[in-house]
Amino acid sequence: MLLPNLVTLRYPTTAELGPEDILSNTLSSLYPDDLVIQHGDDQDTLVVYHNRAHGHLEFHTADVNGEEQRRKFAHYVWNASVLMGELIGGKKGEQRLEKNWRIDGETVLELGAGAGLAGIVSLLSGAKEVTFTDYPAPPIIETIRKNVAKNVPDHLKANISVEGHQWGELDGPFAMANAHKYTRILAADCLWMPWEHETLARSMLHFLSDSPDARIFCIAGFHTGRAKMAPFYEEVVPSAGLEVEEIYEMDARGRRRSWKRERDGGNENVGERKKWLSVARLRRAVRQ
Repeated sequence: MLLPNLVTLRYPTTAELGPEDILSNTLSSLYPDDLVIQHGDDQDTLVVYHNRAHGHLEFHTADVNGEEQRRKFAHYVWNASVLMGELIGGKKGEQRLEKNWRIDGETVLELGAGAGLAGIVSLLSGAKEVTFTDYPAPPIIETIRKNVAKNVPDHLKANISVEGHQWGELDGPFAMANAHKYTRILAADCLWMPWEHETLARSMLHFLSDSPDARIFCIAGFHTGRAKMAPFYEEVVPSAGLEVEEIYEMDARGRRRSWKRERDGGNENVGERKKWLSVARLRRAVRQ
């Protein structure tokens, strides 16, 4: 498994492809030291993800407007969401890559859904109910709805809702009506904004079920640096009333190693760093 190789781009039939477009789907194989970590950036080009259990899934990316919407980076499909799809994806009775990442029968909330990949795979993998949320900008929300319509069979669509939600804003109708509802919360590549860590954790705690089995699945790439990510796990999570049950690093080929706040004395090679993602399972803090 090489994460970028699970993704291909399908260009419009009217598009005139240049040399860069033709090579884009094979860059990770030709140049493994310069890993492709995001896919898309053109609302007319389909991002096709091949999931081992559910086949080809097709995603549009959002046609975002203005600097504020672009800063949410919902106009890409990121490797973190592809890895999330691989870890939670599977059919009933099928062995997952990670046994503690089962999603079937659970009530699922996806925060920062982007194209909605992880939530869609959750529903296809047997989730009881899935709610997709992202920044409440119409292009982002409508793109999620479009991807749901394209990839989810009609008989499952009654189990879906799509909502705009700004992290940390918990006094609106959606947040108030769904407090402590979800037994699984998914967050893929949501940690690159340190200034949003506290609001993200606040939303996680608010929506997470009180059940002792409820979990948050969190995956994030190191492309923006470890220094931006580490405070979330090591400072914000415990201060918010959550705790890290398990955390490790996994690269784009599925190899695992231990989590470290810093590597190579803070001088980790950028190209090498891009190959790795943090993989964490969170829960409500256990009272002593």
